[in-house]
This record gives sequence, structure tokens and C-alpha cells, in this order.
Amino acid sequence: MRSADLLVVGGGPAGCVAAWEAARQAPGASVALLERDPVIGRPVRCAEGVGAAGMREFLEPEGAPWVCRKITRVVIVAPDDTEVAVHGEEVGYVLDRTVLDPTLAGLAARAGADVLTATEATGLRRVGDGWEVATSSDRGEETWRARIVVGADGVESMVGRWAGLDTTVAAADMQSAAQYLLSGISFDPDAIYLQYSKRWAPGGYAWVFPKGDGLANVGLTITALRGDGRTALQYLDAWVAHRFPRGRPVRFTVGAVPTAPTVARTCSDGVLLAGDAAHMINPLSGAGIVNAMKAGRLAGRHAARALREGDTSAANLEPYHEEWMALQGRDHVWHKRINDAIQGMSDESLDRLARTVDSIPAHKRTLGRVVAEALVRQPSLLGVAARLFAAPWPRTRAAAQE
Repeated sequence: MRSADLLVVGGGPAGCVAAWEAARQAPGASVALLERDPVIGRPVRCAEGVGAAGMREFLEPEGAPWVCRKITRVVIVAPDDTEVAVHGEEVGYVLDRTVLDPTLAGLAARAGADVLTATEATGLRRVGDGWEVATSSDRGEETWRARIVVGADGVESMVGRWAGLDTTVAAADMQSAAQYLLSGISFDPDAIYLQYSKRWAPGGYAWVFPKGDGLANVGLTITALRGDGRTALQYLDAWVAHRFPRGRPVRFTVGAVPTAPTVARTCSDGVLLAGDAAHMINPLSGAGIVNAMKAGRLAGRHAARALREGDTSAANLEPYHEEWMALQGRDHVWHKRINDAIQGMSDESLDRLARTVDSIPAHKRTLGRVVAEALVRQPSLLGVAARLFAAPWPRTRAAAQE
């Protein structure tokens, strides 16, 4: 029997930051971080894009070894391939997760957390006022005793299910993703490209995120219920053949992205869910890295507080959920409705929208202006637009950029 006051399951951004923050906030408590893969940060399962402001809450990206490209504009690509550039002083960065994630794990370790790789949680059961977590690793089968468990184990989170939290996602709100690291292609190295089209990515969107000279993450998401029976990979191959016929794949990954808002309950007695495990992904952009880090920070703080107070009950952990909803969760509800509105537009309507936005002077084009134009074309969503844009704009805009 091994033990820790706080056991974090999952070594992605949410888990690493949760362990880091908890170790800082409760230096007398024992914190352990378990990652099932042999190496933290591999394999890469995302497009690796982040907003600049959100990332700076944790680490300075300028000149960091885990940054591949600084992005200063977004190019919206219509179904008919019309390109509309949306400029900004600083949109964000494309990262190298194989460097960022180990960096975050290192910060957790230096703060006092034990980091164990190639260690998979295989079961969870309540014992007294704590939890027993069964694990499997090259050391064999082990059991951990923990006062609090943070589930940061991704979209397929088992911690939430074992703890009795409802993390199911309706088929209409689950996107399948496929991505190549593609070489030998041409693009603006300072821009990310986003294309919404029922032809190329029904129920989702396609993207190009620059990584280096002629090298980019090229991928897409689809919603199976909106497609024609093809897989995300088959849609991706068709789109790559259309847009980058001479591109050469270097790496390939598939995954799932929930576009539902945050789960109704993110905590129970002695358990907190953070990041993708709690569906803390922006439903509009599909972005989750900074969201995961913010959720991990909150989870670490509230876990440390509960340990200091000697009360790990669901009631004492509930402020974690409330604080997350005030920080990002409620915005994600509106982003979900906006995404549904955009997905409800035909390719012809999206082509017309692109031409409308293209007629706006370049210095006046913003992501907010593009979204506003899209909503105006969906009269049933005008109420959503009115409430969204009446909200404090800096907070909503920051969330959208993530």
C-alpha cells in the first residue's frame, strides 16, 4: 500500500499544473502524479495552439523552447477556399507539447510532487474518508491510498466514472479528430488557418497550425452524425489531397473532442475532475490547453485548501466547480450555442459570410466581428448574440482566443 495526501491521475497540462499548484499551496502535504504513458508529452494528441494572454498566466512564452511559432493573425477559409485574414497584435502561439508538458511536470516535481510515468490507474474505490486507487506499472500491481484524487485523465476519463460523476457525452456533442504533422507545404508562417465546411469537415472544422518551415499540424474534426459515414481520417485525407497534394506526413494522431459544456458536477467526496476529463474545452474553438491549465490550478488550490482544513467532502470542494464556472464555464455555454449556430449554416451561407467579412477594412476585422456577422445570419440566435456581446468583452474575448 502506497499513500499520498493528493493523487493526480494524468500527466497532461491539467494534471501537471494541479500537482504543481497543490505542492506549492500545501508544502506539508504529499502529492503524487501518475501518467500512464512512458514519457510525459508523448504522444501528442492536439493541434498545440494557445492564446497568448492565457499562456502568460503560467509561463512566459516569448523565446521559450516549447514554442514553435508566434501567431499574429487568423485566416478564416470559406468552403470555396476564399481566405479572410483577421489580424491582431498578438493572437497566440503554436507549441511543442513534447517539451511543454515535461516542463510543467518538472515544475511540479521541483515543488515537491512525486512524478511517476508508465503508471496507469486501473480502479478506484471509496474506503473510509479516502480513496484506494489500483495501479499497474512495470513495478507490478499496486494500491495507493489518497485523501483526494484529481482526475485529469482526458476525454475518456475513468476517474470520473469510478467516482460516480456523469461524464457521458451525447453523440451529437462528440467530435472525432485526425491530424498529420505535414511537411513540404506552403502557408503563411505567422497565421493559423481555420476552415468550416460541411464538405470537408461536417460538424467540425479543419485547421493548419504552423510548426516550422514548411511544417504544420494539419487536421480536422467531424461530428459523425453530420457526416456521410467516412471516418475523420478519410475526411482528412480528402482535404489534404485538395489543399496540400504534395504534402508529406511526418506524424499522425487521432482522438476525440467533446463540444459539450463543462459536466454538471466536477467534484464529489475527495475527487475533483479537471481539463478534458470534465469537458473543460472551448466548444467554439476546440481549444483545451490553457483551459486545462486554469482548471488544474483551481483544482490544486482547492485540494490544498481542503487538505489544510481537514475536510475533503464534496460540499467543501464545491467552490472549485463554482469558481470554474465563473471563470470560464458559463462562457463555454454561450460558445457552445455559437458553435451550433455556425454549424447550422450551409456552405453557401459561409461563403457569403466570408465575402462580407472580406469587405470589412483589414484593420477593423476581429474574431468578435466575424462571430457577430455569423450570428446575424442566424436570426434565431440573435438573443444569444445580444447577451454574449453585452457581457464584459475583455473576459469573453480572452476566452474565445484560447
